[in-house]
Amino acid sequence: MAPKFKPGGKRFPPKVTPKPVPQQLQNPQSIEPSTSGLNLETENKFELELCWCIQQLELSMTSNKLGDKQTREAHKSLKLLKSNNVPLVQKRQIMRTTFGDYRAKMLQEEKKHSKSASTVKIIVPKPNENKSIFLKKAKGLTESGVEPSMVTNGQSSSTNIAQVFRQSQTEERFQFNFTASDVN
Repeated sequence: MAPKFKPGGKRFPPKVTPKPVPQQLQNPQSIEPSTSGLNLETENKFELELCWCIQQLELSMTSNKLGDKQTREAHKSLKLLKSNNVPLVQKRQIMRTTFGDYRAKMLQEEKKHSKSASTVKIIVPKPNENKSIFLKKAKGLTESGVEPSMVTNGQSSSTNIAQVFRQSQTEERFQFNFTASDVN
């Protein structure tokens, strides 16, 4: 094939093909592009940023502090950020215009939460606070005039059972309020 010439009589430079890098030197995690064209680490970072922005938009919409126009814009941005058809570049632009420097805000919020997490103390509840009550009632005891006793965690205390429960005995027999012919 004859060499190609540029206008003005100069030749094109020869095509340079890059030498392939041996597979042993390639890092499989950082080189493998995902469906979005980013490596895994970058994609995970983007997903984290995207989730943070979506969460902030949802919080601002539920707070009812936004005006009508701001609510519409937030809803539109939220819809676009959640969509799978919107390209990543456009999502980054939306995040930048909505939140400004969202990465710095994420770091600031993370620092705030880490400070509050370090000040949290776990307190074990005392076993005496959760008392269970066991009521033992025998029919013969109430009729003979002896008051039943309540046992609380192995400690018995004499308390009138009438304070805890009210029992009324009636002479009427129990009856349903329907007849057998109504059932069929």
